[in-house]
Amino acid sequence: MGIVKKSKLNQLLRNWPDGKIKSSVWLNAEGYGANLIQKYKSNNWIEAIGTGAFKKAGDEVTWASALECLQRQLKSEVHVGGKSAIEFTGVAQYLKMKETNVVLLSNKKEALPAWMKKHNWNVNLDFKVKNLFNSNLSFGEKSNGFLTIEADKATIIVSSQERAYLEYIDELPKSASYTEAKEIMENMISLRPSVVQHLLENCTSLKVKRLFLHFAEKQNHPWFKKLNLEKIDLGSGKRVVFENGVLDKKYNITVPKYESYEEL
Repeated sequence: MGIVKKSKLNQLLRNWPDGKIKSSVWLNAEGYGANLIQKYKSNNWIEAIGTGAFKKAGDEVTWASALECLQRQLKSEVHVGGKSAIEFTGVAQYLKMKETNVVLLSNKKEALPAWMKKHNWNVNLDFKVKNLFNSNLSFGEKSNGFLTIEADKATIIVSSQERAYLEYIDELPKSASYTEAKEIMENMISLRPSVVQHLLENCTSLKVKRLFLHFAEKQNHPWFKKLNLEKIDLGSGKRVVFENGVLDKKYNITVPKYESYEEL
């Protein structure tokens, strides 16, 4: 019996890549129950990084490996989004990420597990739930505005440029900058019109859709001309996004006076 258990341990460690996190859910599904896990911990073969998550003893793990664990093992829809995803995809090259703040988003109601929130990752994980898109958009699919990338030796799902920008301008005017949003849009010369169209048609925020078209039309990138605006529901009536601003009469939103375009 001891030989069998030792072989089971060897198999686990042999197939456990460096820098990866295993959840208790995954371990249980692979045949490693609570008693075995406790034994491996007591013998210093594995270490807990919090309740329900483990690493190999002495191993170094990162926030990206934690996110990979969430997405792959716990079927979470938490992903790098907004400004962080824009930085990851290289559009806002003037924005230095240097791993001090990582924006994590989910389009459905869920929470980060306690072990991920409490562990010291040497970064600030800024997590929010945003019901910004219709729930029928499957998580992780390219057509729905997701990319799979390598980060810190982990494979994670992040928002594409198209989706990330929509997530970012949802923060206007509270925690995002109109000037920065305009500058980022200036660099978004290669957005995919089919993905933009799809996301705008399935976006649940009138404010975000109007702001996106406001910024995009002023830059007049080639992809903008391929959009079918008639299929995008922009609602009716004016939206005061910026107090004491000027009105963009086409999209019925207010923008800052000092940043207003001459043709408004």
